[in-house]
Amino acid sequence: MNEASSSTSFFDAAYRERPPWDIGAAQPDLMALLDEYPPSGPVLDVGCGTGDLALALAQRGLRVLGVDLAEAAIVQARAKAAEAGEVGQRVEFRVADALQPSLLPGPFGAVVDSGFFHLFGPDERDRFAHDLAAACAPGGRYYLLGFAIEARFPNAPRPVRDEELRALFAPEHGWRILALRPARFLVGPACTPVPAVAACLERV
Repeated sequence: MNEASSSTSFFDAAYRERPPWDIGAAQPDLMALLDEYPPSGPVLDVGCGTGDLALALAQRGLRVLGVDLAEAAIVQARAKAAEAGEVGQRVEFRVADALQPSLLPGPFGAVVDSGFFHLFGPDERDRFAHDLAAACAPGGRYYLLGFAIEARFPNAPRPVRDEELRALFAPEHGWRILALRPARFLVGPACTPVPAVAACLERV
């Protein structure tokens, strides 16, 4: 089993129960960033999990495409959308590789990332940032919330650093930073806060 299939199996198994990063709602610090810098549609939710963030954005009238490699997560997300009535009709969930957003039906006015970027190493992050530039419409925004600390468990998040984001999303690559700040990522049934980074990056 290669690394990609092993990771997919891990996340499929995690979603058969309730993984610690699924708190039953969108992450508050990411929603605060979206309030401060409102997104335009259509929206792509990369690594959408069971769909809470996508549905929160659909509640605001935005059309959202949520993608995840974990089929078990997409099954749950679709069930939530079916129960959400008119709001759920503004969301589509599909199994797809979110590391290649340019292959999805864009361009997108916004890309939202609640705990996706922090899963990958430097090479994958670099490729994702390059591909993301092709997926965003001019003026499109990328909203990120990721761990800022080392975590020690299988398929654990890897820390996201300010200097890394400033390099990947530099003006010479066609981006400008609207926000880059410390944040909290809530995990577990008690919503324990973990130090995180929140960013809003605009395509210019």
